[in-house]
Amino acid sequence: MIIMNTKPKIRCNRISYITISLVMTGLLLTGCGRADIEESPAPVSQGDAYISADPVSDGPEQVEGAGFPVHIEEVNVTVPGMKDKVKLAFLSDLHITVADDEIEDGEKENVNLRRESFANEGMVSADQCQEWMKILNDTKADHVLLGGDLTDFASDANIKILKKGLENLTIPFMYIRADHDTEPFYLKDKDYEKCISLQKDLCEYQDVFVKEFPDFLIIGWNNSTIQLTAEGLEKINEALASKKPAILLTHVPIEPLSDKSLETASRDTFAGRSLLWGFGNNEEAPNEYTSKLLEMIYADDTPFVEILAGHLHFSWDGKVSDKVHEHVFGPAFYGYMGIINISGED
Repeated sequence: MIIMNTKPKIRCNRISYITISLVMTGLLLTGCGRADIEESPAPVSQGDAYISADPVSDGPEQVEGAGFPVHIEEVNVTVPGMKDKVKLAFLSDLHITVADDEIEDGEKENVNLRRESFANEGMVSADQCQEWMKILNDTKADHVLLGGDLTDFASDANIKILKKGLENLTIPFMYIRADHDTEPFYLKDKDYEKCISLQKDLCEYQDVFVKEFPDFLIIGWNNSTIQLTAEGLEKINEALASKKPAILLTHVPIEPLSDKSLETASRDTFAGRSLLWGFGNNEEAPNEYTSKLLEMIYADDTPFVEILAGHLHFSWDGKVSDKVHEHVFGPAFYGYMGIINISGED
């Protein structure tokens, strides 16, 4: 059973409350990025950007039986004319990390450091996985959204732990992947196709996922750490032909048109890198298909009402445009999850 403190709906247009610290004992995130990432993220000894996420200022939610503090970020979404209420649960950036014989010899120290960094009150992410599935089940949500980077690299051991967790998840879910779910970072075997095969064996895998509710859609951009494909864009257009309002689930956040606080926070955290999708000076320029999706999001007549993202390992809440709200959730490895309440009431 989850006992949740009721919070007002989030519309604060600010970084909300994970303090970013550039500290040598924190978490290296150089592997997170776009299609131009290195074959393996830079090792921690190179002194790149580190971050740690601090607890929210008003303390964690009380979750009965959980082995670590849990912080619930609650977001309220209005779909005009909607009669019923829908509750979604969100989880991303768990970064399950198992240091075993699959790891390249020169990367073992780095992987062990990452394993220790992805921890909450001493419980590492691999051990948190089963706890998280119990917590998600206890939300009694209508649907669970898994926002990517549930593993830190696509090894057999990491995916085995995740598979066991998902088998215990009793609520229907949508799992969009990101680079740490699909890449052979740190592994002796650099077989990307094997990594994708492991993901396909785990659960449904396609360029874009669509979940249709009576009054709205959830569109999941799978592996948004790389460009959208032509097939993915076609599927989005087919879904939007229903004329229903849409919520976009993406690992990589969308750049706000006028509010620069998200870009600034990303640059401050990741050594000057803007890890967003948009038309600004970000890590990678969008291709034809990604650009068309961005144009739909920014348009005055956009079908999108909400964007739900992760990736940055800090929380942010604000407006992408006058019409579209966005929430970036904190990382699961430090106890952050989301509850999204969707209704026709403002």
